[in-house]
Amino acid sequence: MNERAFAARRRFSLTLERNLAVIFALLGILLTTLIALNWVIVIEPTLRADAESRSRAFAQAQTSGIETLLRNGRQPEQLADAIRTELDAVLLLKDQTTDSPFIRRLTLALDEDLLDLPPASLAITRGESECPDCFITQIPLYDPDDHLLVGIVTFYSSPQFLNDLIGSVRGKLLWVGGGMLIVIGLAWFGASRVLHRLGESESNLRTLFEAAPFPMILAERGLGGVTQANQAAKSYLALEPDNSGRLHSRAWEALAADGLPAGIGEQRETRILTSDRSRRWAVVSAMPIRFSGISSRLISLVDISELKAIQDDLRRASLTDGLTGAFNRRYLLQKLAEEIERAKRYGDELSVILLDLDFFKAINDTFGHRTGDEVLVKIAATLRTCTRDVDISGRYGGEEFLVILPHTSVASAMDVAERIRGAVKALTWSQPGLRVTASSGVCEYAGMDVDSLVEIADQRLYRAKQEGRDRVVGAS
Repeated sequence: MNERAFAARRRFSLTLERNLAVIFALLGILLTTLIALNWVIVIEPTLRADAESRSRAFAQAQTSGIETLLRNGRQPEQLADAIRTELDAVLLLKDQTTDSPFIRRLTLALDEDLLDLPPASLAITRGESECPDCFITQIPLYDPDDHLLVGIVTFYSSPQFLNDLIGSVRGKLLWVGGGMLIVIGLAWFGASRVLHRLGESESNLRTLFEAAPFPMILAERGLGGVTQANQAAKSYLALEPDNSGRLHSRAWEALAADGLPAGIGEQRETRILTSDRSRRWAVVSAMPIRFSGISSRLISLVDISELKAIQDDLRRASLTDGLTGAFNRRYLLQKLAEEIERAKRYGDELSVILLDLDFFKAINDTFGHRTGDEVLVKIAATLRTCTRDVDISGRYGGEEFLVILPHTSVASAMDVAERIRGAVKALTWSQPGLRVTASSGVCEYAGMDVDSLVEIADQRLYRAKQEGRDRVVGAS
């Protein structure tokens, strides 16, 4: 596999993971800042303004009771006592849930020129001596009859309710903000974990890719050359890197030009020129994948040269004679049937020669079966040298041989048979006194089937034997 490409992708993965961490951190900071600004600029001022408005409304409601006392026309001492009692009653008003007073301090300043009250009653203070954090609300007092300003009541409202409300809202915001920060943290953790897993998966794929004992190639779609290849592929296809880092070889170019399998699961047998300049057979398969976000194809090759060799051996064994290496009876009859069909279709001439060795049993009895086998092997080789490339010869059975001569008349076939007879008779042997001759029957195709054609040649061979052997008999 291309180390530079893998290292670049690994750096990209680490950079992406680091950038995601920065993005999520910035998102958390932004969220926290927005919540804090919203609290400072909007929520807390709104709550405080609402609390002050409620305190003013409450104070105005309580002021009406004091104004009513001014209308009753009481004696100065009685009026002063009634005002103090009213102020004390206001201080006794409490929230039932918290038992906290609504008003913690009251001050009353009256106009001595408009009201006939004792001097000590013109400035009254009730409640706590100090309340620095209270809401201060000043409400003017008017004479109910003359509507003249007669004094000012200052209410010091308790901030407890506002503090409780602010604490409650702040707590909820903290929970919401904290929850969102937790979600962001979990999202970052999940994204980092996914990226880490992806990196591990890619690393594991690279390990498996390199460890595969058969050639594997990763090629990007639409681009020439190999992006990555394991060591087995580099050796098998003699891949070498170019200036861009891509891998090339004549074997790969020939393989790609021949066309790679397109469908999933599709396989194709092809011959490949390997690095040792030998031609081998391989099963090629290709699977589309996305590797590091890039559309690619994973190509694998399985060498089947040995299997092909075994198949060729089996095929050759099924078609050839084990002793002489010439074609056997099965193959000869199959090819003769094909040649008859061709001659019938196109009107071509076709002839056959059926050859039998004379006194072959005597050769075996006199010189032994090993010498007999040597004779058969040499006769098969002689037939091949005396015929054309288009002619087909083989061992028909025992010491009989059949020669198929396409595009040949009986007269020409007689000439070939005579040439074969002479070549056989002229052979020399290592055993003194060994002499080998052959008799042949020749027949030309004239519309008969395979069996009839061979049978006629066999009858003429029998006549050659009867007429003294070492001769050729054709048409009467």
